Amino acid sequence: MTTIRHRLTARLLLGWTVLLGAGLCTAYFLTRTALTRQFDDALQAKAMALSALFEQDQGQIELELPAQFMGEFDAPGSTTFFQLWRADGTVLRRSKSLGQGNLPLRYGTMPASDCRDLLLPNGAMARAAGFKFQPQAIDETKAKINPFEAVLVMAVDRRDLDKTLGILALVLASCGLLMLALTAGTMPVLLRRELSPLDHLAEETKHIDADSLSTRFLNEGLPGELTPITTRLNDLLERLQKAFERERQFSADLAHEMRTPLAEIRSLAELAVKWPDTRNADLDRHVLAVTIQMECILTRLLAIARSEHGPVPVSCEPVCLSDLISMVCQPVQARAVARGIAIKVNLSSAFVIQSDPVLWRLILTNLLENAVEYSPSGATVRIHCETQADHFTLVVANPVENLDAADLPHLGQRFWRKDAARSSRDHSGLGLSLVRALTSLLGCRLHASMKDPGYLSMAVSGPMSHPCKTTSPTSS
Repeated sequence: MTTIRHRLTARLLLGWTVLLGAGLCTAYFLTRTALTRQFDDALQAKAMALSALFEQDQGQIELELPAQFMGEFDAPGSTTFFQLWRADGTVLRRSKSLGQGNLPLRYGTMPASDCRDLLLPNGAMARAAGFKFQPQAIDETKAKINPFEAVLVMAVDRRDLDKTLGILALVLASCGLLMLALTAGTMPVLLRRELSPLDHLAEETKHIDADSLSTRFLNEGLPGELTPITTRLNDLLERLQKAFERERQFSADLAHEMRTPLAEIRSLAELAVKWPDTRNADLDRHVLAVTIQMECILTRLLAIARSEHGPVPVSCEPVCLSDLISMVCQPVQARAVARGIAIKVNLSSAFVIQSDPVLWRLILTNLLENAVEYSPSGATVRIHCETQADHFTLVVANPVENLDAADLPHLGQRFWRKDAARSSRDHSGLGLSLVRALTSLLGCRLHASMKDPGYLSMAVSGPMSHPCKTTSPTSS
């Protein structure tokens, strides 16, 4: 955070320097332009006034200068100069302040003239204005017979103007440097103070690990700009906490489920090693049954994990549920007959939906196995379907023992089983979890209900046609 603050300070100072420099330069050039224009206007007005004092008489120029004009042009060290020419370039008059020097013969037209910088004979810089004009005639009648034009160039030393502009530049530069110095001194302090809540937030975040995901950031006392950040961080921590809790619970449940079959395999192996002569086919069948149980648990866990943690391809094709149910019933029919359980299907052979047949086979297999496993001997498992508009509901219902409405929220949780079913090697408590995950992928919903005591209904409801696309994982 310190490095970021230093980098931010440097960038802000650089940006402020550029903006301040641009502003001060703009102010200087605007003021310089205004002062120069004012200087030129005064110069032009003075040249116009001087031209009005020249008179012509029979081709000669006469000049009657008032005392204030004479002092300005003739006094030693004067800063005002003029020179008068005929139109053909013949010099008629020059101010004493010029000495033997000459002004450049450059001029414009009346009443305005172009002003420009020039170098005086004494080496000083000046502003000059020149124009061509016709001096006023003493005798108008004779002037009409022999008129002529003259060119007047007037120059004024610009050292006072340059001095003023220099002082202005010095003042602006000093103010700019002072402002930069003050900004450089105060900006780090202000940034440190304003970013201190962010530093505190970063320090708290640094100490959060897998064992402290229950930590939450407080919004009290934080600037309004940081409130959305802390809110999002709290949401993230809550999701991470739930994910870690699910993983911890999953690991604990998996270890619990695997402990028993692994202990059985170990005891059987130790028995076979200790008394090899007593080994018989029952031992091998026992080991095979335990291994199949473990394989079943791992297969279903893998299917659930794939449905939750990666995109699952979902196809879309006609699926005849009655034919699919007949196929699913065949593998479990032997177990159902052995326990005296009947499977009644009340489903039209023409009932077809648009969905994924592979996923539906897994759903129906697990629902039917679950119903046969937990139905009492001599019971009947009933399967029927209801339709409404473009939605359907497939129901698998069966009698149950030792199950009541309070247990319904636990159905679908991984490894959850009632105590009475703990001794069953053929059921791992993952079937309904897998069904819930798969129905979610298909855009369907699994709902458990007990409208009548001791009679469980597992209903899968969804659209008649599922969109053909790859579905992202959803939490079951």
